[in-house]
Amino acid sequence: MKIKCDYCGNTYEDTASQCPNCGAPNPSHQNSNNPKTIEELKIWYRDRNLPAPEVTRFFIGVDYKEPKAFGIFKDANGEFVVYKNKADGTRAIRYKGKDEEYAVNELLQRLKDEIVHQKNLNSNKESASKNHPVGSFFYKFHRFFFKSFFVIGILSVIFSFIIVPIQNRHNGYYLYNRSYYYDYQDNWYVFDDDWYEVPLSDNAPSVISTNYDDYYVSDSWNSSIATTDWNNTSYYENFQSSDSDYDWDSNDSWDSNGTDWDSDW
Repeated sequence: MKIKCDYCGNTYEDTASQCPNCGAPNPSHQNSNNPKTIEELKIWYRDRNLPAPEVTRFFIGVDYKEPKAFGIFKDANGEFVVYKNKADGTRAIRYKGKDEEYAVNELLQRLKDEIVHQKNLNSNKESASKNHPVGSFFYKFHRFFFKSFFVIGILSVIFSFIIVPIQNRHNGYYLYNRSYYYDYQDNWYVFDDDWYEVPLSDNAPSVISTNYDDYYVSDSWNSSIATTDWNNTSYYENFQSSDSDYDWDSNDSWDSNGTDWDSDW
């Protein structure tokens, strides 16, 4: 996929770490939360509630031989292979080499593109349904039905906040060993002049998780918290962008026929 440089206007492959024309960094490579290994990509896929690989046709860690498939795997020589099996069964190799992070990013960007493509297909189908006389009736019934469940869900959440003790809460600021930590969906960050991802050697998350009540400060920033607002960090922006663009809604459907299997990706 081609992207446009914000600084010089040059277009280049999004897999490059920087613009080849002016050297400006590629913003997509600034997100340290992107998966860097095949195992991390599997987790990324699962956490976004994507359908089974047999539905999306993305096979992670599998040398899938059938037509109409994207995938990544590690071969017997220790090289990482990113491939696309076209509709006629022929295979196009996007990358083959020792750089696992590069290989994973190749498939990740293609997967992100496909998610956006599928959401656009769903949006177009929904618009067509609303404009059709018969479809409009079922659409309105469908909306009413799910809105009712949505209201019930909101009431359930409010009720749970009333009766569930605070130690069950996750997102928010915590104070442990005189350092502030922030938890966002079990992703932990520590403040030390600025916000940083918590390294694997830091046992604070596991200690805090044993009893949130003992360390909990607040779910939102205020002047009494001796940090900058986590919501103003690039981490927060990355999460918001990732969640809004690539989380898969249970009402969405995936149509592999909408994919251009004969392209040269």
